[in-house]
Amino acid sequence: MRALIVALLLASIAGPAGADDVGVVVTGEETVQPQLAAGIESWLRDHGRTVLPSPLVPEATNKLIDCFVIEDLGCARLVIEGQSKAPTVVFARVDVSPAKDGTRDFTLVGYWLAKGHDPVAERRTCSRCTEEGMRETLGTLLAALVVAPEPPDALVVAAPHATAAAPAAEQPAPASEARPQPLLAYGIAGAGAAALITGVILIAIDQDPPDPKGEQPPTYRDTATGGFVLAVAGAAAIGAGAYLWWRGSHAGAPVAAVTGSGGLVGWSGRF
Repeated sequence: MRALIVALLLASIAGPAGADDVGVVVTGEETVQPQLAAGIESWLRDHGRTVLPSPLVPEATNKLIDCFVIEDLGCARLVIEGQSKAPTVVFARVDVSPAKDGTRDFTLVGYWLAKGHDPVAERRTCSRCTEEGMRETLGTLLAALVVAPEPPDALVVAAPHATAAAPAAEQPAPASEARPQPLLAYGIAGAGAAALITGVILIAIDQDPPDPKGEQPPTYRDTATGGFVLAVAGAAAIGAGAYLWWRGSHAGAPVAAVTGSGGLVGWSGRF
């Protein structure tokens, strides 16, 4: 009686289960259950876990086993969430099938049941299993099964993306520096071509002055000067249009004019 009272007092003053506390529930082949449970508990301790004995009351343990019999993981999660004293439970089942040569094949199925998380399952098979083979198989299963999930209520907030200043080359150009439309370059070059053709025609149809000593015609065509000016202006405009098309700049535009006494070819813009 005194020992029972001491045990109850110790249980009452024990702190709550820690985050690394793990309970173990084993089912399956009865002759192998004690060895399997001992192997799981030893592995957990060797890997920094604290094994919490009897994580479930017998009724809850039976309910958990029934959940896995019908393969209802949602049912198993509800049992762990509502009735487990440990934050995490390792549930393992071992099935044994005899081989023809007298050896046995073991199938281990393990579940990592953490509160607030979906169950994690792993399966391993040990054919013609020996005691050493069983330990190795159990070790590989637990190494793949035991995880440390994030807290269930962890709130992950995406950091706002910093808006970096766009490189100067990628920033939109001010309206005063915008590149001209290609039509502008095409229009200037087209006008220059028309002027050049007209100038060539005027040069071609030019007539020499009549001989002062001979018969004087009423009129004659003196178009060489104007044609020459137009041809030069047209060639300049064509060059200017090509330049604008290549550079994409609207710093200025070519101008050409013909007067009675000559012509003007130049470039207009702001300086």
